Amino acid sequence: MVATKPMTLDQFLELPETEPPSEFVCGRIVEKPMPTWFHSRIAARLAALLEMYLMEHDEGYVNVELRHAARAEARAYVPDLSVTRWERAPSTLAERREGAIETTPDLAVETVSPDDRPGRVADKLAFYLRAGVPLVWIIDPDDRTVSVYRPTEQVRVLSEADTLDAAPVLASFSLRLAGLFGVLSERARD
Repeated sequence: MVATKPMTLDQFLELPETEPPSEFVCGRIVEKPMPTWFHSRIAARLAALLEMYLMEHDEGYVNVELRHAARAEARAYVPDLSVTRWERAPSTLAERREGAIETTPDLAVETVSPDDRPGRVADKLAFYLRAGVPLVWIIDPDDRTVSVYRPTEQVRVLSEADTLDAAPVLASFSLRLAGLFGVLSERARD
């Protein structure tokens, strides 16, 4: 769905939610690609692992496809997963009920789907870093890699043999990527 004429962020935020979710970029509505089985399995497993970690460590919360709004750039975006530390969380129940959250996450996770265009993923990554997200993971299920972006560091590309951490966002989260990507092979017949 693409708007026929530019609109404002406030006009976009007044629209009803869509499925799949829509994002707002440069005055226009951009529909997120429909997730594939690989995309969905990775997101579900990672959300569960992050939730288990956060239940034990109580450093923040994880959300799946939560809409965030960035007024400075007039954008609304929907990371596949996001983690926000408690000290930056919306403080009232009303704020948590009211559609888009106007706080950038501390960790934004995007899982690449076959329909994702490289330019869209690169634009979103650049936006996250400009907006002050301290940690971004771009997961590629086909290549079984995780690209780790921190604003002041070179990108790190991790493979199945590596271990992923969430510093500086989560103090001791650690994940062997073989375990994460193993979900793609469960019960598969090749």
